[in-house]
Amino acid sequence: MVFQNPDNQLVTTIVEEDVAFGPENLGVPSPEIRVRVDEALQKVGMSAYAESAAHRLSGGQKQRVAIAGMLAMEPKILVLDEATAMLDPKGREELLQTVYELNRKNGMTVIMITQYMEEAVMADRLIVMSGGRIVMDDAPAEIFSRGDELRALGLDVPEIVRIREDLARNSVSLPFSVLTDTQLAEALCPLL
Repeated sequence: MVFQNPDNQLVTTIVEEDVAFGPENLGVPSPEIRVRVDEALQKVGMSAYAESAAHRLSGGQKQRVAIAGMLAMEPKILVLDEATAMLDPKGREELLQTVYELNRKNGMTVIMITQYMEEAVMADRLIVMSGGRIVMDDAPAEIFSRGDELRALGLDVPEIVRIREDLARNSVSLPFSVLTDTQLAEALCPLL
């Protein structure tokens, strides 16, 4: 699990030592640890900081190191609790691409806890909770077709869904599956 605040997760003073901490405790042989640390840091774009002091990193950089530490343990399931909250837009995009690749290419199950609806769009399945109870459990297109219910729960819909809703109010209906800017463009072009 990767927590929202990376300071709660970093345990050593040097970046590469922190990433190695988990595999060392799992009894992974030293040569394999070196490979895992290098690969994990590369995946999160922190290779250049391997020998840096962890306390001197920005919040976003610390978050990437925390994620690298989890990746180095090669888990089957990765839980991200608001893991992108401290990242800038570019860092968020890079991290989400890494998560996507871990899921799609490596077959890793990724559970993301997020309030960023644009991040939720890329999921296979969304679970919406309120008051500790599951209130919705479905594919993103189905969940985001229930915008009014989401808003009543204090959540929002992605910007593209808002645009789709505005278009529908003006007699331009698009499929509920339109959730990204690329899908919106592809759906609108034939109508022009």
